[in-house]
Amino acid sequence: MVKVNLDSVFLRYGANSTPEILEIKPSRAWKTLLVGMVFLISLVSFPQAGAAETTLTGTGILKVVNQDRAGSGARPLLANDVLQMAAEAKAADIFANGYFAHTSPGGKQAWDFIKEQGFAYDFAGENLAINYTNSYELEKDFLASPSHRDNLLSPLFTEIGIAVKAGMYEGKPAIVTVQIFASPR
Repeated sequence: MVKVNLDSVFLRYGANSTPEILEIKPSRAWKTLLVGMVFLISLVSFPQAGAAETTLTGTGILKVVNQDRAGSGARPLLANDVLQMAAEAKAADIFANGYFAHTSPGGKQAWDFIKEQGFAYDFAGENLAINYTNSYELEKDFLASPSHRDNLLSPLFTEIGIAVKAGMYEGKPAIVTVQIFASPR
């Protein structure tokens, strides 16, 4: 590590060891500039957690959901593999049948996907999103919607399955996110 006495860069000391005048000498100015650049690069290279998150994943979504649940006094949701399979089946169905809704064109709802996986539940809910690439943006928008917020923060739900799937929707590439919430029976 390079040690720089910043007083000697900007201040000149006279015979009585008191600063006489502000003066930047060319050789010292380069050292100061270099130290400043290293500092700025370190800020860019090590951003705060989540500040540059651009990939949407189930794990990332669960982390953000549980942070918000903790802030509201709700217990964290546990990831459930069976609910994840139900969420993945729902996402696949959305792409296969070209719809974006809680009920498929054939009348299938989230509860049907849950039951098909053999999961017995007392309470269940579903959140859907399309074309998000960031967990924080997704969560912010869900929290702004009363029904989505209710699902995210409900104390009735203890487990979650999350699917993030890419496919084609209305002839364009799309990313569908499915969150299925439940409490096992």
